Parts: sequence; structure tokens; C-alpha cells
Amino acid sequence: MIAPGKAIQVLSAGSMRHAFPVIIEAFRQATGIGAALTLGPAGLLRERIEAGDHFDLFASANMAHPQRLALLGIGTDAACFARNRLCVLARSDLGLTTANFVDVITDPRVRIGTSTPGDDPAGDYAFEVFSLIEASHPGLGDALKSRARQLLGGRNSPQPPPGRSSGWLVADGKVDIFLSYYSNARLLEADPALSIVNLRQEFSPVIEYGVTVRKDADVKATRLRDFLLCDEGQRILGKYGFESVC
Repeated sequence: MIAPGKAIQVLSAGSMRHAFPVIIEAFRQATGIGAALTLGPAGLLRERIEAGDHFDLFASANMAHPQRLALLGIGTDAACFARNRLCVLARSDLGLTTANFVDVITDPRVRIGTSTPGDDPAGDYAFEVFSLIEASHPGLGDALKSRARQLLGGRNSPQPPPGRSSGWLVADGKVDIFLSYYSNARLLEADPALSIVNLRQEFSPVIEYGVTVRKDADVKATRLRDFLLCDEGQRILGKYGFESVC
């Protein structure tokens, strides 16, 4: 149970780092209930929860992690509270477009960056893109999996410089392209050194964010979950580049 005056403990996927503080403040103003936020790769947060870390509400960048917690009896049934999409951050001078995406990304000279599959759903989604390419271009998608550098979101990944997102890997010349959530990439639209390229529908994975509440959590945590799904919560998520589930 949450003691009177004690904050709800929220563990959330790092891609919610801009939206969730605003949601928490709007929830506090509406209800008087505070929440403390911990951000990180959702796969690693789930592992911490399974190992015994306390939480009241867990927001993941996929449905699989909260569904697993529900299956284990740790959390309540998972609910989808937002959608996102994957896009490509690229050097502007690379000339990448939606139309030539496969030709460019399969060029062995092009350095590809992703997040870390397993630890971070963004990496799982990136590798799903490669699987979708493999389905229509046999041999090319598997080659991408072997070439891709898993640079973010892993248990041993270096932290991005303060105030910088995945775009720094491209801007600083670590890679030529990086597969990124649109909610993050859109913040870099004004950077002339970078281009943001949409994926063709056939190569776009379905990205659904899931939330679960700890099985014995105070009703305050359930109220925060419901706030995520209400009109105001969905409006805030939309403002930060997520797609509504309503």
C-alpha cells in the first residue's frame, strides 16, 4: 500500500522521458497525488521488477514486458496506453529517402546503429524492421542484423552525453543512420546535419506501449493508469509525438 503522502513509484521506458513528467504534474494538479519517476530501458526495468524492485506502475515501450508481469502475478492485466512508430535518423548528406531506404541501408559501407534488443524494445523493433526486409529481400535483412551496432539501451551501453538523444551518434559520426522512435527523432527536425526519414509501411513494426499496476498497489496507482488513458493524458502524449489509443 502507498502510505498517505507517499509518492507513487513509477518505472517507465526512457522514451517517455519528456511526456511522463508532464503527465505526472498534470495528474498531481488534478488529484493532489504525487509520483516519483524512474526511467530506463523497459527490458532492464522488467528484470529489476522480477528481481524484487518496488514499483506501483510500470510503463513499457512494448506490451510483452507488462504482459509478462501480469502472467507472473506481479502486475495487473496490461493495457495499451500509447502507440509510436519507428523512423530513421540519418546524415543529411547521405541522401536517404523513404523510397531508397532499402538500397541505402543494405550498402555495406553504411554504418547502422540501433538500441539493444532484449534490453530495450527500441532494439527489438529495429531488428523487426530487418526481419521485414528479409521477408521481401532474402539475405539482406539477416545481413543487416549482423552489421547493426547495438549502441544504446543495453546493460553495458554508454550513456548519451547530457541533454542529447540518439541523434548524437549520427551527428558525431559514430554511425551513418540510427533507427529511432519518432517521438525522439522529431526533436531533431531543426538540425541541418540530420534528416528524419519515414519507413515504408511494409517495413514498419507495430509499436504499442503497455502499462501495468502492481497487483497489490494502492488505488492511487490505478488512478494514474486511468489518467494515462483519459482525454487529458492522451492529449499530453499526443503533444510529445505519441499516437492516441482512443
